Formats: sequence, C-alpha cells, structure tokens
Amino acid sequence: MATYEYDDGGLRQLVSPAQDAEALAEVLRDPAVAGYDVQVLINESSSRVGEAIGEFYESAERDDLTLLYFSGHGLKDDNGRLYLATKNTNRERLRFTSLPARIIDEAVDESVARQKVLILDCCYGGAYAVQRFAKADTTVDTKAALGGRGRIVLTATEATQYAFEGAQVHGQAAQSVFTRHVVEGLRSGAADLDYDGDITVDELYRYVYEKVVAEQPGQRPKQIAETEGRTVIAGNSHWSFPASIDADLRQPLRREAAFAQLGKWLEATNTQVRRSTRAKLEELLTDDSRAVAAMAQSYLDRPARPEPIEPVRRPTGPTFGAAARASSRRWRHRLGLLRGTAAGLHAAAANWWVSALLLVAAGLAITAAVLRITPYSIALAVVVSSAFALSFRGRAFISGLLPPAVLSTAIAAPDVLMIAAHLAWLAAIVISLPKRRPTMPGVQRGQLIPAVLAALLVLFLVVDQYRSPSGFDAIPHLTSTAVLGLIAAEFALIAPLLDFGRAVTAGSVVGGFAVWSGLFAVEQPIVWALLAVWLLIGVLTIARPRRSGVPIGRLVTAGLLTPAVLGGVAFAVVPAAPRAPIAAAIALSSDDRTLYVADISNDRVLKIDTTTREQVGTAVPVGDRPVRLLLTPDGATLYVANAEADTISVIDVATWTAVDTPIPVAPEPIELALSPARQRLYVLSAKAETITEIDTAERRTVGGPLASGPNPGDIAVDANGERLYVANQDAGTVSVIDTATRQPARSPIKVGAKPRDLAPGPEGALYVIGASSYAVINTKVETSRPTPVELPNESAFGVADGKYLYVASRAKQDDELLVVDVGSRAVVRSLTDDALGLTIGLAVGADGRRLYATGYYQDGIVVLDSAGSRAIGVIGLKR
Repeated sequence: MATYEYDDGGLRQLVSPAQDAEALAEVLRDPAVAGYDVQVLINESSSRVGEAIGEFYESAERDDLTLLYFSGHGLKDDNGRLYLATKNTNRERLRFTSLPARIIDEAVDESVARQKVLILDCCYGGAYAVQRFAKADTTVDTKAALGGRGRIVLTATEATQYAFEGAQVHGQAAQSVFTRHVVEGLRSGAADLDYDGDITVDELYRYVYEKVVAEQPGQRPKQIAETEGRTVIAGNSHWSFPASIDADLRQPLRREAAFAQLGKWLEATNTQVRRSTRAKLEELLTDDSRAVAAMAQSYLDRPARPEPIEPVRRPTGPTFGAAARASSRRWRHRLGLLRGTAAGLHAAAANWWVSALLLVAAGLAITAAVLRITPYSIALAVVVSSAFALSFRGRAFISGLLPPAVLSTAIAAPDVLMIAAHLAWLAAIVISLPKRRPTMPGVQRGQLIPAVLAALLVLFLVVDQYRSPSGFDAIPHLTSTAVLGLIAAEFALIAPLLDFGRAVTAGSVVGGFAVWSGLFAVEQPIVWALLAVWLLIGVLTIARPRRSGVPIGRLVTAGLLTPAVLGGVAFAVVPAAPRAPIAAAIALSSDDRTLYVADISNDRVLKIDTTTREQVGTAVPVGDRPVRLLLTPDGATLYVANAEADTISVIDVATWTAVDTPIPVAPEPIELALSPARQRLYVLSAKAETITEIDTAERRTVGGPLASGPNPGDIAVDANGERLYVANQDAGTVSVIDTATRQPARSPIKVGAKPRDLAPGPEGALYVIGASSYAVINTKVETSRPTPVELPNESAFGVADGKYLYVASRAKQDDELLVVDVGSRAVVRSLTDDALGLTIGLAVGADGRRLYATGYYQDGIVVLDSAGSRAIGVIGLKR
C-alpha cells in the first residue's frame, strides 16, 4: 500500500511512495527472487484499504508467508495511537478517515498464517534534512502499536528518528532510502549475508540497516521480531559458487576448509544451493587428485537432506528453491515481461491463461493488419498495442478487450484471422471477468481514457463502414465479426466505469450498444441474444455489492435496464435508417438523358438526370435486393428483378410509380431478357435453375418453369423472340430454346470456358463473355462452334453498341474496362481508374462516348470517357 496524494491540504504530498511500492512489487513478483502474489493499492480510501487488508489476512493459509508493506504518512492522535494515512484521511477525524494500527494488529493476530512480515516506511510531515524529506513521526512507538508474537516488523526508523526520501536526482523520481535498500538487497541478492541462497528477514534487516546508516546517519531502521526460527523472505537469484572455491580446492592447506564450506552448502535449506553443491561434488569425483576425489566421495556418502514437500499455497513460496521448481511461474513472468515494464505483471503472474489468450489475440490481430496496410489496419495495430499493455495494469483485464471492436471493421484483413482473434479475446473475457477487482483511481482513469477513445474510434469506423457502399448488410461475415467486436467494446467500457463508481453511466453505455445494434441488419435470434447479454450485465452490476455510500438500487436499476429495454424496443419497432446506396444495376434511356439505378441497399429504384447528374423525383420502392433492370425499347416500362423477394416489379416510367403488385417468379431471379415482338419477359432464377416466362401485356406468368440447365450464367432472346439463349457455365456452351415449343431448338453451341454473360448487339450478334475470352454467335445463322477470342484479363460481363464491345475485367487487384473493336476483334484500349471498385453494372450511350459504371465497392456511379480512356466524374447517390 502506498499513499502520496491526500485530500487533506495539511498533509504534504509525497513523491516516493508510488516509486517505492512499484519497485518493491516488481522484485517480490519476480519468481527468480520470491514469486509472491502481489496486490498493489495506490492512493486508495481507508475503507478500500481496510477491506483489502481484511481479505488478505482472512484468506491466508497456515503455510503462507504474508507480507504487508506501507509507504506514506504515519499519524498519531492525542493518546499516542498510530494511524496510517490514506487518501481520504482527515487529521481532525483520524479514527474514521484513516487506518488504525490497532485494526491491522487484530487482523494479523487472527490470521492463521505462521509467518507474518510487516514493512512500514511510514511518513509524517516534519523537518527537512540535507535536501531530503522527513518520513516518520518522531514519537510513534511501532512496537507498541504493531508488535506481537508470530510476526516480524521492519520499520524505516526508530521511534525518535525520521525516515527520509532519497535526494532528487535529475531525470529520476525520488525513492525512500529505506525502501530503496530493501529492494536492492532483494534484487541483487546482496542481503544474503551468509551466502546460503536464502535471504531471511533478519539478514535483510542487517543489510538495510548498514546501508541506511552509511548513507543517512540520522536514520536507524528497526526490527521487532517475536518468532521462532528463521523466516525466509526471498532467495538469492544471483547465487553461484565463489571463484575462490576452485582455487582453495587446489591448495592442500585450504582444501579442508573449502570442503567444509561445500558441506555446509550441501546441508543448506535452499534446494537450488544443495543441488548445485551436489553436482559440484559429483564433478570432483573425476578430479586428477585422488585426495580431492576421496574427500568429495566422503561428503556425498553422508545422508542427504530430505527434499521439502512444497505446500499448496496461493502466495508463491518465497525461497529460491521453490521459485526454481515453479516453472509455470517463470513462464507467467516471461509473459508479463512482454509488455515492456515489470510493474505490470499483475495479470500475467496471477492469470497466465488470460495473458496467453490476450497474446494470441494480439498476434492474430497484428498479423491480419500487416497483411494489408490500410487506415483500418493502422488503427487496429495502435489500439491493440496500447490496450494489450494496459490490460496488465492492476488486474483490469477487460481493458485489453478493446481491439476486437476495431477488428470488426478491418475488412481488408483475412476473415479467419479476424474471427480467431475475436474468439481469443472473448475467451479472455469469460475467464477474467469473475476475477476483476477494483483498481486504484489512477489506473481506472488510465483505463477509462483509452476506452472512450477506442469507443469513438470504433464509432467512426462503424459509421464510415455503414455509409460506404459495402455496408454490413451486404457482407454477412462482417456482420458477425462486428457483433463480436461490439460485445468486446462494451465490456471494455463498462468495467472501468463500474470500478470508478459510475454504475448509472455504465448502464447508459449498455443501453447505447442496444441502440447501436440498429446499424446492423442481423437476424432476429442474434438481436435477442445480444439483448440478453446486455440485460445480464445489468443484473450483475446491480447485484455487485456496494463497498461504501448509500445504496441506490432503484436508480441503478433504472439506469441500467431502461436504456437496454428501450434500445431493444427501438430496434424492433423503429424503421431502420436508410443505408448507403449500392447501385447493383443500371439502365440508360435511348436518348442518353436518363439513368435508372437499382439501389440494392435500400430496395428502391432511382432516376438520374445525366446532364445535371442529380436525382429526379423520389425513389420508387421495390422488392428486397433489386439486382437487375431492363428498360423496354420505347422507354415506357422498367422491369426490376428482386432477388430476395422472388418477384419482378414493373415501373411505369411516365408516372414514375410501380404498377400493381410485383409478379412472383422462381426463387432468386437474377437476369432478364425481353421480347417486345412476342410481349414476353424471360426471368432466369439461378438458385432454382429455371426460367420463368411472363406475359408483359397481362403481367402474369404463362406456362410452367423452363429448365435452364445446371449453373446458368445469363439469358438472351433474339430480335424476333423465337430463340432463347442460355449460358451454361459448367458445360462451356450456350443452349438454344424454341420459345414457341419451349423445347431445345438445336444442340448446345460450344463457346469456350465458363460463359458468364450474354450481350446482345445489332444485326443479330450475340456476344458471349467467358472467363477470359469472348465469342460471337450470329443468331440469324447459328454456327455450331464460334471461335473464342482470348482476352488479357479475367472477364465478368459486357455490353455492346455495334462498334465496340465493352468488357468488365479484373487485372490483378484493379478493375479494368476493356474496349474491343468488334470488327478486328482486338482490344483497342482499356480504362482503369481508382474510382472503379468491383464493377457490377455497365451502360453505354448511343454514341459510345459515355460509359456509366457501378461497382460493389465504389461510391456512386462513375462516368467514363471511352475515347479518352479516363473517368470524367462521379454521380453521387442520395440516401
């Protein structure tokens, strides 16, 4: 425990206690030195400190060694009773605002632990001395206050002297003279005065006494010991054989004394020393000197000291031998060192499995970010690094759970790594949440600030992703990872809020996440599962016992549950906000003045004036996920294929309204073909692998479904409406169906690998776009095998205007638009622009100079100049 900030202005603010506590905690946690389970309390209230001390001594077991350290002001009342000052101490009300030594004395007496050590570096405002500050009340009698059987008390001074804070050194924080030498004696092993591998409390006291008196003659530490036997407080981690041993063994006159020393080490209580000595003696058995070998054998023949049985204990055994045998503690320590500062080993030492999960998750997250550098991945790496380091502070593991929220929007990273990182972090939540303990206010603030910053960053990324064309609703895997990220971010935010006594604020955060869920088009079971998690958190928060203050259960209940319930109701009742438009399909009027756009995000069709590049009129709502548009040659009617609604919407262009009710068709309609001559509309359903025939005059289906064949890509109809063509991707052919008889008109036409798209052209030409080639079928004179023409890149679909064929293709990671001269069948130019993003729709003007392209990952519709091979503008789409 350390206190250096006080609410009472009459108590001088100190410098060294924070450094004292951190330095001592670091060396005590080190498994090579002691391997204690350490809890640090900095600037806590008297109630919090008292509760922690009570729990500490009550939970101790018989074989445990307990150590209580205090650095701060020591005060006394008019009756000479000792009090340890805490942050809220009021000098006028010591009994109620500080920690009475009597209470500590009772807790120590009632503890069943056989070894109890108290180290008091007590401070009390007083005189200055040689630029050092006084740190002890000159009239406090520590023995009377805290002495007793079964315990050892080390104090910084005698009853009539000061303890001193170290002189200020430029660039370093002050540290108590007493504590500095305690830490140094343990860390270096110099306090092992008899060099037997164990540092006893008595040895530590004698070492510190000599060092303190030599440095500060006016200060004399004191020891009050009322125990039987010796108490080993730590091990000498730097123990090794003195160099003089080998030399003495070679000198006949010194040999006997050297072997006598080896004999003492062979009987030492420190296991590591005994084992090292035995190994040394066994090595001497092969010595060239018969006398040396004989003496070594004589010592080895003596009865060996039995190996001690290590008791099961929460505080790790303080001896060097116990630390040497505890390999698991070493690994926990090494995990803790990864964060870069040994002061943060709380979590790693006590919960190595949580640290391991956090480490795995951080590694996966950073790996996913490194694979492709984007603004999202940079933000991810920064937050992962800072939160991973923060997660080791004061057992507040939840603060390390922030990065999954950022991961949820890092869409450039591989899905497998993202999901694996999420699962590792959520596993850390499950393990660490029951073990979370309130931490010091400074750490709470440290957790709260990055938590809020991370929440703002996540909010920015979520909204940015929500507004982008590739919204969450269009990417199912992203929705699932985003939900995981939101849960992790929620835990990260509410944990420090609860520790900081802001239960109502935490409840608002919980409710806020319920409202956030409205951004995502998730399925109903997931929504209810999330709400259940939020409500459970609320219940656990209410059930959390209040340590101090007046209970306000009803207010807390309202603050926690009301926002969550209202958020859930709002999500279920309030219509979802418009999403960022994605133009899944476009159609251009014959006069090039109007562009029709199917917005797949908001299930509507927009009308754009190509001259002003502005939306005209209001959007016409259609069925779920409109993916294809077809405009009649006269421009009077617009047909819309609704992939999820399994319907065809009919829009009257003149009135700009949907006509009647949508026409039901086979599941998942994706392609349309129109025969004005026969007043027929043909609809390809890829999922059902069928073609639905619609009478456009009566707006109803006729006949039964036509089989399209396996894995159809597209359909087209000839100018007379007599032949229906179907691209068969697996077979590499185009089937020909007689529309009158609804039977195959001839054998399939072989066109090359994977025909994906059929682009009708003038004069009966039908362009078949394959995976990396195209072929031309003359629908007037059907040949059995048209010659495929290779294309430089992987192709997807195309449009033709009679002079040129425009093919959307993919060159490595970039979209490219190939322009093919249909006469020479050569690629005459290509269009590449950063604005293109996974092109899914093309429309070409009547003169072939203007192209309109829409992409899955692009904002708006890109206007291209085919002659200049460049983008000349973007038509923005409103929500």
